[in-house]
Amino acid sequence: MDPLSPAALHADVHRLLSAMYEDYLRGDPAAIDARLAEDVTIFDSAADALVTGLDELAALRRSRASSPSASSSPAWTETALTIADLGVREIGDVVVATWWLRVDGTDPQGVAVSPELSRNTAVLRRGEDAALRIAHLHEDVRQEAGPTA
Repeated sequence: MDPLSPAALHADVHRLLSAMYEDYLRGDPAAIDARLAEDVTIFDSAADALVTGLDELAALRRSRASSPSASSSPAWTETALTIADLGVREIGDVVVATWWLRVDGTDPQGVAVSPELSRNTAVLRRGEDAALRIAHLHEDVRQEAGPTA
């Protein structure tokens, strides 16, 4: 991997993650997938099985869209995703990133819910085009979103 200063690498990873979350809020899975390695593995916070590759990720997305709970009104809608405490370190040819993700949202009436908080780990590597892509992502929800007290 081309050596970058720690600050430049941190900024590169932050840009990638921020853009991926913006893609998510826009509902653009193709843009998200462009930020992932084709052989990506994901421990998704809402699925038990390890997702391996973009085809399995697409299948997971389809299953969510066709599930009975998806047809009813969602309990809440995400409105903002915020990265906090991003740590980035280079280990050989990979980059390991850790961060907290705060997911803000509103209920069906537009009232803010208490945020969801998750801790995340990603392993990233550069492709032949020198772009940094996520090769592994692990999401761990620590606080579910819900009604405010």
